[in-house]
Amino acid sequence: MPCGLWPYDPYEGRLPIVFAIETCEERKIGLVRFYGELTEADFEGLDVAARAVKDAPAYDVIYDMSGVEDEHLAVDFVSKRGKLPQANPSRQRLYVVPQDDLKLLVRLYAAYQASAGWVEPVVVGTLQEALDRLQIGPSDFKPYPFER
Repeated sequence: MPCGLWPYDPYEGRLPIVFAIETCEERKIGLVRFYGELTEADFEGLDVAARAVKDAPAYDVIYDMSGVEDEHLAVDFVSKRGKLPQANPSRQRLYVVPQDDLKLLVRLYAAYQASAGWVEPVVVGTLQEALDRLQIGPSDFKPYPFER
């Protein structure tokens, strides 16, 4: 399992949600990697992690879904999230989504963001494309040190 994983269980007794968060502090870029089965609870866990650093500087963020093997996201959930305000309007959001079915959901989310007046996130097929857009390399990222 990659280092820097953030296990969070918002509902005791269920399996933990696991994703990895890495940062490049110098450039203020975050990299969130999802693994295995993607569910609505993963986003709840990510929201908890974001609230824990709500007073921190804004970051560009890459959401890497390359490691997602299966997804269980309802269209209603995606549309509701798409209507939420963008957390850092002045920063870029890039979604790495090589899976066609998941790409449709992410594009739906992006369309809801645009229709709500937020900046539409960029959807790419590979992590390298996202890194190239931000002119950064994988070695620039370090695991985020969570305090629990």
